[in-house]
Amino acid sequence: MRLRLGLIITASLVVALVAVTILADVLFERQQITELRALLNRELARVERLLLEGGVGEDLLDEGAGSLTMQFVTSSGLVVIPGPQDEPIPLAAGQGVSSYLGAPTLTASTAWRLTDGLTLGTVRLAYDLSGPYQTRANLRSSLLVAGLAIAAITLTVSLLLVGRELRPLVSLAQRADGLDPRDPVLSVEGTRDDEVGRVELALHGAVEAIRARKEEERTALATVAHELAAPLTVVAGRLEALAGREDDPQLKAANLAAQELLHTSRDLLTLARGELTQRLELEVVSLRDVATRVAAEYEGVTLQGGDASDAGAPVLGSEIRLAQVVRNLIRNAIQASGGTESVRVRIVEAADTVSLSVSDSGPGIAPEVAEQAFDRNFTTRPDGRGHGLGLAVVKSLVEAHGGELELRSQVGAGSTFVVTLPSLEAALGDSA
Repeated sequence: MRLRLGLIITASLVVALVAVTILADVLFERQQITELRALLNRELARVERLLLEGGVGEDLLDEGAGSLTMQFVTSSGLVVIPGPQDEPIPLAAGQGVSSYLGAPTLTASTAWRLTDGLTLGTVRLAYDLSGPYQTRANLRSSLLVAGLAIAAITLTVSLLLVGRELRPLVSLAQRADGLDPRDPVLSVEGTRDDEVGRVELALHGAVEAIRARKEEERTALATVAHELAAPLTVVAGRLEALAGREDDPQLKAANLAAQELLHTSRDLLTLARGELTQRLELEVVSLRDVATRVAAEYEGVTLQGGDASDAGAPVLGSEIRLAQVVRNLIRNAIQASGGTESVRVRIVEAADTVSLSVSDSGPGIAPEVAEQAFDRNFTTRPDGRGHGLGLAVVKSLVEAHGGELELRSQVGAGSTFVVTLPSLEAALGDSA
């Protein structure tokens, strides 16, 4: 943009310089011709006077006449003075520019009369314009060189000035481009009383309005989630107790539905409170222990990878948030499989990483759909009952732990979600 504006300014100046150069050349030429015609008129008048009055010791041409040639030509076209060997100066209608001896010439003529009034022919004057034309050519060259120098200086100065003026706008654009959509903050750097300052204030006002709106939405969402969580906790507790005493499939299904609603309300609270953007309170956590405890909440889910009683696979993280990650992945697998029997949770320890994978035997996910799997409010459930929060929350929490979430799926062969976290040794090594 800076270069474009500099080129526009320079182009405008070049156009103005070209127009001035053309005008100066035209005016200079007109002035030259006017002065030379005046010279010819004076010399013709001088010659006429000398021919009629005579003069002893006077020259027909003034010594200051310069490149002026005079001829006396008879009515038959014979040059008498300087001599017959000379080519006669061409006659022009009035005073005009013609070619004489291969050079541009300004010519003029008058009658050659004797004192008794007898007309013998014409007195012709010619002024060689080669010198004036060369002067004009030198003027054009000088104007061209000066114009190019002025254009180069103007381009340099305009780039510097435009760059200085655009620097605040570039800084504002960079700060606007770096806004975090989850928590947009734009500070006002100065109080410039110009267009850039007004744009900065307007953008700051828009960002603050967005923040206020998001805060209102979070507050409303937190209120709704809290109001849902309180009675759901009671309902889920009662249904769990009843399901433990009676072997009723419908009661167990109601218990699972209540638990799912309870966990959904907790996801909503997590989003509403902005906890996904807050820094985690880290501690040493056994990922295997967390997975074992959460998997036990779902009868039929299989845990693989080491002895369940071995509190291994240590990582640096938040136990509550890691439990939320495992729980959401298991719930997602149960929904895809339609039951818990085919859901498998596996822990794999490596030198620098600890991986947790949750697999299901569901219908799988097509590649074009898999790209949207972690988007908030996206669901593949045909009944429309999916809220699309679980996987989005999982992805944010995994990234907050410095890990990665990967989806491996094939249509008709189920899906596997793999969480890869830095091992405790790797995390401590990075923090050191």
